[in-house]
Amino acid sequence: MADLPPEIPADFLRPLVAGWVGKLEAADRSRSRWKEVAEECQMFYSRSAAAMWDTTYSRKFWRGIEAPRFRITINLAYEYVAVFGPNLFWETPHRNVTPKRPIPIPPEVFQGLGQEPMLQQLQQQFQQTQDQQYATDRVVSHLMQDWLNYTAKEQPGGGLSQHSELAILDALIKGRGCLQVKPFKFPGSGRQLTGCFYLPPENLLIDPDFRSLQDAKWIAIKHIEPHWEVERRFRLNEGSLKSRSSLESSWSYGEGMGSTDMSTGRASGQTNDLLVWWEVWSKTGVGARLTGMHSGIKDHMQDVVGDFAYLAISPAVPFPLNCPAEELRKGLPDEKVRQNFMWPIPLWTDDRWPVEVIDFYPNTDQNDPSAAWPIPPLSPALGEIKFLNFIIPWLTNRVWSSSRDFWAVSGAYHDELQKYLQEGSDQTIIPVPHALGGDISKAVTILKQPETRADVWRIVDLVTDLFRRRTGLVDFAYGKNEGGTQSRTAEDTREKARAVGTRPEHMQKKVVQWQSQVAGSEAFVTRLFITGEDVEDRYGPIGRLLWEQFIMSTNVELVVRQMQYSISASSIRRPNRDRDLANLMQVFQHWMSLIQQYGSQTGDYTPANGIMEMWGEMHDQDMEKVFIPPPQEDEQ
Repeated sequence: MADLPPEIPADFLRPLVAGWVGKLEAADRSRSRWKEVAEECQMFYSRSAAAMWDTTYSRKFWRGIEAPRFRITINLAYEYVAVFGPNLFWETPHRNVTPKRPIPIPPEVFQGLGQEPMLQQLQQQFQQTQDQQYATDRVVSHLMQDWLNYTAKEQPGGGLSQHSELAILDALIKGRGCLQVKPFKFPGSGRQLTGCFYLPPENLLIDPDFRSLQDAKWIAIKHIEPHWEVERRFRLNEGSLKSRSSLESSWSYGEGMGSTDMSTGRASGQTNDLLVWWEVWSKTGVGARLTGMHSGIKDHMQDVVGDFAYLAISPAVPFPLNCPAEELRKGLPDEKVRQNFMWPIPLWTDDRWPVEVIDFYPNTDQNDPSAAWPIPPLSPALGEIKFLNFIIPWLTNRVWSSSRDFWAVSGAYHDELQKYLQEGSDQTIIPVPHALGGDISKAVTILKQPETRADVWRIVDLVTDLFRRRTGLVDFAYGKNEGGTQSRTAEDTREKARAVGTRPEHMQKKVVQWQSQVAGSEAFVTRLFITGEDVEDRYGPIGRLLWEQFIMSTNVELVVRQMQYSISASSIRRPNRDRDLANLMQVFQHWMSLIQQYGSQTGDYTPANGIMEMWGEMHDQDMEKVFIPPPQEDEQ
């Protein structure tokens, strides 16, 4: 951009920042209903037994009711996660990358064109081209598959399995789990790797004008980092953001304990060292059209940057962190401005965001401002959870109070009988005063408290049963028959198992689809950022050469479009595995002899190897070493 006129103020980018701050606040307000429900679900899952009776919560739901003596929490939310979680958590998801086969063209098509030698030659060339392309695609898929499974274990923070588990926990409790795909480097290493990192859903904002993440025109991710890290990230002058920091870290607090001016510094904000900022990915430009910026500047900036813009916004900083106002004032070239505002990873070319989310139950109410945010699986059962956590402590308190003994003793005999009632041991003999004529009840009697009505316990059972039906925690999920009755037949047991397994199996399919999308996004990042030098430690010099020839030179779109990314079934615990094994055994019994006969006659043992591969997946075994090789003539 050309040098700016002198009348343009120094903070001429402040309206751009203010506009984005307003958009971020609107996006946060639009998800308020989801956020409130998600926080409640999280509280019932992870907080202490007294959390529900904290003044903040109790004032909201049962104002004026005194907390009971026994503050018990019936943690059904934790029970729900503990039962469903193991069906969805991954050890290390194994990524499969397979090339899509070329479309076969029947020979009859060419035959119908005649028998001219040129047409026959065209057919042969077409077939050779397809075979060569498929062979190249197989090399690309093999290298990419190995890399994606390698980085899944190398990723810091417990690998992909740990990050996936945290995201799935969020999906079970809050309704949405998030993984952010990006390249990274280990400290002290110049080698670049790729990874998929856990992102709390609360740190994600979505364009509030749209009702789905797919349709949104922008998203944002919240960061809270020390100011010096932000300065290094965006190559800003050291200490330039210190005065913009709004939060104090425990590190800064601890260091301040040794200073005599700590109180004064804290009051003036001098101990603040954390900066709140947002990464924004926009598909509709830098967002300056309606701001109060100088018209010539914003129009030119919109033309230079284009529709797909990246901004780093902090409410405390009057310019985008990725494009300081000072640089623009000095006449930053248009190409440099374009580079500053480019997406760090151009995932927009494949209509992707840098975040892959998993939602078990989307919100389809298009009139709800929170429609872009899902329904937490626990939210339909929150009424039952609250009721049980309210009534059980009071019932416990009632049982405790009614179990105490109160004796009414006539005043004339108080001193005489008190020692027996308070100090008497078992089988103590109490003499009856003569004046009572042998009737001790005239001097002493026990006061009976009213018993708790049985209706209350029936209501507790009913509400508990409603919760279990809402969440799928029926008796059969625990390996028990409903009501304690034994199934009459094996078929009855299988039918119950299928019915109970429907819900977790549906969730598993969602997880598989999500992990496949994550693998595809990481492959995209791999193609753009990983060089032969980065993979040489993994593959050696020959592998580096293959990577540079087949990965780096391959069209980015082909890496995404021509490859199919999936997850091995053995990577996840599946309730229907027993069913799949039974079906596979039936295949063995009915078709294996025919497959063997076909292989011995034709030399093609591909079907037999496929059956063995399926068996290996079901038993978590690698069967490739025992595959039947093709005849020697075919290899030659």
